Amino acid sequence: MNEWFGTWFDSEYYHLLYKDRNYTEAEAFMVQLSKYLKPTKDQLILDLACGKGRHSIQLNKLGANMEGCDYSLNSINYARKYDNATLTFYTHDMRDALPKQYDVILNLFTSFGYFDTDEEHQKTLQNIYDGLNEGGTFVFDFMNVDVIIPNLVSGEVKNKEGIEFHIKREVVDGRITKYIAFEDEQEEWHYHKEKVAVLDHNKLINMMKSIGFKVVDTFGDYHLNAFDVKKSDRLILVLRK
Repeated sequence: MNEWFGTWFDSEYYHLLYKDRNYTEAEAFMVQLSKYLKPTKDQLILDLACGKGRHSIQLNKLGANMEGCDYSLNSINYARKYDNATLTFYTHDMRDALPKQYDVILNLFTSFGYFDTDEEHQKTLQNIYDGLNEGGTFVFDFMNVDVIIPNLVSGEVKNKEGIEFHIKREVVDGRITKYIAFEDEQEEWHYHKEKVAVLDHNKLINMMKSIGFKVVDTFGDYHLNAFDVKKSDRLILVLRK
C-alpha cells in the first residue's frame, strides 16, 4: 500500500476531490456499451479497477451479470452496498492473476498505466487475457495522449466543501504526473501525486497484439464514434481473445 494509488485512492480526500465526476456521462456510456456488447444472462462480466462501482452498477441495472474488483478497500466497501444476486465486488491487485474466467472484462476511465514499469503493465494485460474465456471480449478505455498532452492544464485550484486542492500537472519521465496539495480542517498540509504512463495508441495496440489479442473496434469517445488520433479525447479498444 506504499504505492501512490494504494494510499491516495483510499483517502477520503481523493473521494472528495472527485465527488463531482460526471455520472450522467458514465451512465450514457454504459447504455451505449450494453447495446454494443449485447450481454446475455449467462455471460459474466468483470469491471476491473471498478472504483466505487459506478459502471458496474449501471450495467447491472441494464441486465448484465456483473462482478467488480478494485485495489482500494474503501471503494469496494462502498460498492458492496449495491451487491445483489447478479452483482458482487471484491478487492484485487490487477498485477495478480484473476480468480476465475470471464466472458467480458472491462477496464474503464483510464484505470491503467499506474505502475512503475512496462513489465507490470504487460503482466496486467496478460492476466486479463488469461482471465478471459476463449473468444472473450476485453474493452479498454484509456485517454488519447496525443490530444491530452498538448492540452494539459498545468495548474488549477479546486474548492471542494471548503478545502482548496492545489493541482499542478506535467509530463515527467514518460508519465503524466498530477501533484495535489491541500490543507485539511486541522490546518495540516497533505501532498499526493497521481502518475499515468504516456501510452499512445500504437504502443497500446502493439502491447495487446503481443499477448494475443485481436483488435475488433477502436472508438474515440463515450458515444462510440470512430477514433481520430488528432481529435479524440478517448481511446476505446475492443479486443478479442
